Amino acid sequence: MHKPRLFDQLASEIGDRDAFTIAFARGRRAFQPDQVEQKWARDRAANIKHIKLEVALDFADKRIAGTATHRLSAIVGGVDKLEFDALEMQIDAVRVANEPASFEHADGTLQIALPRALAAGDEIEIAIDYSARPRRGLYFVGPDDGYPHKPVQAWTQGEDEDSRYWFPCYDYPNNRTTSEVIATVPEKFTAISNGALVETTSNRAAKTRTFHWRHEVPHSTYLITLAAGEFVVIEERAGDTPVTYYVAPGREDDARRAFGNTPKMIQFFERKIGVPYPYAKYAQVAVSDFIFGGMENSSATTQTADTMHDARAHLDFKSDPLVAHELAHQWWGDLLTCRDWAHAWLNEGFATYFEALWCEENLGADEFAWNVRQDREGYLDEDSHRYRRPIVCHRYRTPIDLFDRHLYEKGSLVLHMLRRTVGDDLFFSSLNLYCTRHRGANVITQDLQRAFEDATGRNLDRFFDQWVYKEGHPEIEVSSSFDDKRKLLSVTVKQTHKTSEMTPVFKFPVTIALMDADGNEIRHRVDIKEREQVFNFICEKAPKAVRFDPEHDIVKTLKHKRSREALDVELRHAPEAIGRAAAARELGNEGSPDATAALRTAMLGDKFWGVQADAANALGTIRTDAARDALLEGLTLPHPKARRAVVRALGNFRGDSRAAAALSDVLGKGDESYFVEAEAAHALGKTRDARAFEHLNDALTRESYLDVIRAHALGGLAEARDDRAIDIARDWTKYGQPPRARVAAIGALARFAALKENRRLEILDWLTPLCDDREFMVRMRISGALAEIGDARALPFLQRLANRDLDGRVQRHANDAIASINEGRTRVEEGQRLREDIDKMRDDNKKLQMRLDKLEALARDKQS
Repeated sequence: MHKPRLFDQLASEIGDRDAFTIAFARGRRAFQPDQVEQKWARDRAANIKHIKLEVALDFADKRIAGTATHRLSAIVGGVDKLEFDALEMQIDAVRVANEPASFEHADGTLQIALPRALAAGDEIEIAIDYSARPRRGLYFVGPDDGYPHKPVQAWTQGEDEDSRYWFPCYDYPNNRTTSEVIATVPEKFTAISNGALVETTSNRAAKTRTFHWRHEVPHSTYLITLAAGEFVVIEERAGDTPVTYYVAPGREDDARRAFGNTPKMIQFFERKIGVPYPYAKYAQVAVSDFIFGGMENSSATTQTADTMHDARAHLDFKSDPLVAHELAHQWWGDLLTCRDWAHAWLNEGFATYFEALWCEENLGADEFAWNVRQDREGYLDEDSHRYRRPIVCHRYRTPIDLFDRHLYEKGSLVLHMLRRTVGDDLFFSSLNLYCTRHRGANVITQDLQRAFEDATGRNLDRFFDQWVYKEGHPEIEVSSSFDDKRKLLSVTVKQTHKTSEMTPVFKFPVTIALMDADGNEIRHRVDIKEREQVFNFICEKAPKAVRFDPEHDIVKTLKHKRSREALDVELRHAPEAIGRAAAARELGNEGSPDATAALRTAMLGDKFWGVQADAANALGTIRTDAARDALLEGLTLPHPKARRAVVRALGNFRGDSRAAAALSDVLGKGDESYFVEAEAAHALGKTRDARAFEHLNDALTRESYLDVIRAHALGGLAEARDDRAIDIARDWTKYGQPPRARVAAIGALARFAALKENRRLEILDWLTPLCDDREFMVRMRISGALAEIGDARALPFLQRLANRDLDGRVQRHANDAIASINEGRTRVEEGQRLREDIDKMRDDNKKLQMRLDKLEALARDKQS
């Protein structure tokens, strides 16, 4: 399941970078309230061996009906009843071994009485006739009053525990079963499920078709899928494996752009893991209104149709990260599945890292390092602004709470550090042992550790303890000095973070690189073991630059004050783009004319777009005329991602007519990249130039991939702070407008409400009903908007959203917004009390001064 980075990417694309995260007024808070208890893997009375679903989909009534048959065996003796999860469905009949059986169905649990107690190993078959109009698990999509052209489709989403909404089952990952799905749909539709297609039959009288799929490799319940709609199929192969893409008619070219690298990815992952792709086929089904980026259903991934894109978007947008992530899950998450959700990083951290590995294979080491940097920054942002927790964590309210940046990004980063610790050969041989040893089984983190220890001969207790079972990361400060007489360089490394039982002094190997003026380097591998250590290196002369962890492998924060000369050397000569980019960032803080000149050179001449982009961002922080002029030169850079950074940086020059004129020109003439044009719109608003309103209002009429231009224009209107934009933004929030434009408009209105107290109540009255909106993306966004406004009058609406919405992510966002608003209220009240205390002190001081004045007057009178 591809979640956090998808929403990051979406938020960036729509010019609303805080769209799906809520930072707290007081910084980091507890991951869960104290009253939340630990959760452990469920007990099982039976081993479910096979599930057969015979179902019919009624699209008009948004209803599913059929029979779920479970073949199972008792794990222990004396089993006289069995329980299944079955939420919001009608149970019509139950048969045990083809004989009617009594049952009770209440509070989402179906309890079936067995005609006789089972001995351990006894096998039986239970058939359950049922029907449902699901609100979760199975989603019917189709046209309505707001979106009359939406395609008619149905698709399932089982993870984490939503399969229970569309068929009765044991809905927890610690049981593995084979499955078959026999689905009847309208005759023009195609139904896709797991495994191999056994047969397709038609009923001309009923105008239906029935698709029979069978999956012979055991898998967890949440991985069972069904998707149906009018699809065309594109067929390819990866060796002997059939590879198929099911997409809406007319989207074939867009699908090839999005999914075309899949066969190469399969073959790459087979080589890296050393285990062939394990299923009968690999299908990707692109569906409308999908609530995640993708879902790794075993052998049949569901993808959001939004990842398909046109040729113009393809200039600087690729679907490879999403496609690689879900494909990697076919091994990590499907062939091996976490036993319980506390260990879900074995699914998601692995898929995130293999997404990066494909990037390394396909695009090279610099793009790989950039990918890892994005993961690191995402995790560090969550850790510093929201909460901190161990990767393996048993305290959660609902499983979806765990699907965060600690699970995905930090999990991936831990694998990267493990790779650097043991080396590439041993890393991949260890993964092969882990995969082959536990193939077709449930796993916990200890299984991964044992495989690595057996393959490498190393004791990894400390590694897993500090990075997986403990929380946080090292906060490092580095300084250096050179003794010319002794020819000795001393490098001091301090861990400055607050330690506790859960956040230790970290121990890890790291590289310290010493670079001369020409970029020649000597690298030393050292072990960090203490809170403070000094490393001494014999050098003939002082190095021009000291680089700590030059490849940025360690999860950490780093403070390392270096001279402009050292940063300039690193910017020009560091072999890794990630190192040159880090130097560019630091030079932006230095801000001198020499720094500006060095950044200009890097922006215009570095061979990697990411360094060019970071140099442009640094020039944007300097904000001098020379920095602006350099950025104007950068508007012609060939790489669209670099140009994106240039126009974004020009937005920092508020009140600068030349910057605004350049941005107006980009917006007026357009750019070959949607995203450059979109960034120009947002940046122009930030300049607050008089020309901004007219240009941005015009940009609202432009169609683009994911409405990226329109969304950025709405963000730009908010940045321009022009009151005329309030009514415009309000119109774009209406149901029926493009969903991403609606999300951006909500963000724009939130900014206006936070800034303009005289319009706040009016905007609140418009926004709060959106807590009940039919569009999932709007309900995901509204909590953050109301938190940004910070008005207590939104609390009842947020509380209702938290109580009533079925999606755990929406619930969590609403609860976070409530906490944020309440913290803000507390801060205001504390400020008011502080002002009152100061006023009282002033009054007391005034009274004391008056008394002193009287005493001094009396003393003078006595003296006279």
